[in-house]
Amino acid sequence: MSRILIIASGGGHTGFARAIAQYLPEKVDFVIPKNDSYSRQMISQYANKIYEIPKGREPDESSLVLFKRLFSIIMKSANLKKYDLIIATGSNHSIFPSFFQYLKGGKVYGIESQDRLITKGKAISIISNYAKGIFLHWQEQKRLYEKKGIVVGPIVEKPKYESKDEGYILVTAGSIGFKRLFDVVVKYVIGKRIVMQTGKVDPTIYRNQNITTFSFDPDLEKWIANASLVITHQGKTAMEAVVMYRKPVIIVYNNDWKSATTLSDAKKYAKILGATFLSDPITWSDYNVLLEAIENANKPNVFDIGTPNLVRHILSEL
Repeated sequence: MSRILIIASGGGHTGFARAIAQYLPEKVDFVIPKNDSYSRQMISQYANKIYEIPKGREPDESSLVLFKRLFSIIMKSANLKKYDLIIATGSNHSIFPSFFQYLKGGKVYGIESQDRLITKGKAISIISNYAKGIFLHWQEQKRLYEKKGIVVGPIVEKPKYESKDEGYILVTAGSIGFKRLFDVVVKYVIGKRIVMQTGKVDPTIYRNQNITTFSFDPDLEKWIANASLVITHQGKTAMEAVVMYRKPVIIVYNNDWKSATTLSDAKKYAKILGATFLSDPITWSDYNVLLEAIENANKPNVFDIGTPNLVRHILSEL
């Protein structure tokens, strides 16, 4: 289906891209961030062609970084061939490729992040100005995009595994990582098996007989499916653990994500999922707050997967 282009903008955004690709009847073309090996691993089996365009900046980087990369981003985005339908999965990386496709006459759709409930994501807010519609996970998000919002349900992948409890706690904080959280878990969560995906944080510094660590696994899903509990940040993994495998989840807010969701958004996101919410570890006066959350984790809420609804909608537009 070379008529469809999915902009897989890294991290959880690439997770959205892969989820959609799994429900499409044929392979499609993708844009990923330049040198993003994680995204390439995640979507390669679903791709006809993969383009690379530099990402403006990560959530923890300044706007100055974006300006340094801007010329290359614009040129590579403008040179993409025209597609009939474009899905922008979010982040600043999605803006220029989707905008140039819009100028060429393509139908653009965006995906708002699952944790945006009070404030709009900056990139998707911009994209909404020229997009035909914005796909939403929750009815509670409709107020953000009253005219263009399309509530499809939680956008997650097809579950590959049965949900089991193999007795370990999975700790993960996306492709970037969350060192403060990892440090606290390793130091204070004693006597429990831990599996930790560390992203850009060095995994070797945490390994011992009770802790399995790795930088990245494109099949993180198997670790989610077999966990007793998932501890993560305010990202997409929390939704995947709850919706796909009905795992209890603790969301630990990361203050460093300056361009990501607000504290109020994250609290509401946790409430929708039925997850336990904790503020950034830097705010904790007593690390027992984490131990208590582990022992008393909330039972997750139950949802139907929304990705098939999204795919039906876009196929009807071709």
